[in-house]
Amino acid sequence: MPLHCLDSTAGLMTRFTAQLTAQLRARHTAAHPSFGGDGPVLVAVAHGSRDPAASRTVRALLDAVRAARPGLRVVLGHLELDEPSLPETLAAIPSHRQVALVPLLFGPGHHVKHDIPRAVAASPHPHAAVAAPLGPHPLLAEALHGRLNESYGNEASGNASYGNEAHAVDEPHGPDAVVLACAGSRDPESADGARRTAARLRERLGGSVPVLP
Repeated sequence: MPLHCLDSTAGLMTRFTAQLTAQLRARHTAAHPSFGGDGPVLVAVAHGSRDPAASRTVRALLDAVRAARPGLRVVLGHLELDEPSLPETLAAIPSHRQVALVPLLFGPGHHVKHDIPRAVAASPHPHAAVAAPLGPHPLLAEALHGRLNESYGNEASGNASYGNEAHAVDEPHGPDAVVLACAGSRDPESADGARRTAARLRERLGGSVPVLP
């Protein structure tokens, strides 16, 4: 093999190794953040998923929160299937910092009532504030309406999009019914929350389209 080919291959391998090292370092930093300063810390508690798209969505949401509140430290902890885990995140935060947890979950259930309190109690922050989950809430029904309009409208009319004044999903030729797919829980309060969200979405759709959880 000519010498210049060996040089070219060696250069390519060097660049590849450097890029891979940088990516692994960035992933480790994101999964195991360091903490400096004395300000409050917001811990976003995500369910976790093996699907990388789910992780990207959650991290994009956190980036938006950081942009809206640049003085607030925002970190992520997962309940399962992804890293960092919630116990790892809580353990990494110095004990003198004020901590608030926000469950990125759509309703009360086992994770909210048992797993999160258990992780908090076992952490260096047993008195951390824990917010309510994202739903049931009128804004969640509004977000579902926007997503439904986005997907159904784009498919049906080819020109509807989220945020338009005229929502294709509300038009006479919209869907005959909507099935609200939920993760499900043995907790009756979780099932009640799903029914309340379905009722709010039906109201948002004008009341004529059944919404079934």
